[in-house]
Parts: sequence; structure tokens; C-alpha cells
Amino acid sequence: MAKEGFNEYGEPTLREIDDYKGKASPEKRRAVMWVIITGLTLGVFYALAKNYFKDVGEKEYKIPQEQKIRNF
Repeated sequence: MAKEGFNEYGEPTLREIDDYKGKASPEKRRAVMWVIITGLTLGVFYALAKNYFKDVGEKEYKIPQEQKIRNF
């Protein structure tokens, strides 16, 4: 007594899923496109902010050492 479009485990079969073989609705395609564009945009902003605010550390001064510490 299985439902139409479901297998014996109660899961929908591939042919009953609405985007099987590229038959997704235009609304779903737009949503996926906006998710991808938003992710790429946020990634670009993150990369730019990381590059702009990176810590370069303090300037290193080269001071000549004339005396050496010797351990006996």
C-alpha cells in the first residue's frame, strides 16, 4: 500500500521531484542564482577587508650588537 510517486521506504522517487532533469521552476532558478551571487559578493568583500585590515606587524630595527654575551 505505497503512495503514488514514493518508494517502499516512503521517500519520493526521482521522477516525482520537481527539478529532476532540469525541470526546476523559474522561481527556484532565480533563488539559486541569487544565493550564488550573494555568496560570491560576500567572498569578495571578505577578501578585500582581509587584505585592507591585515596586520603587518611592527617595523624591525636593525641595531648592531657590539658585545656578545658569553656563557661559561
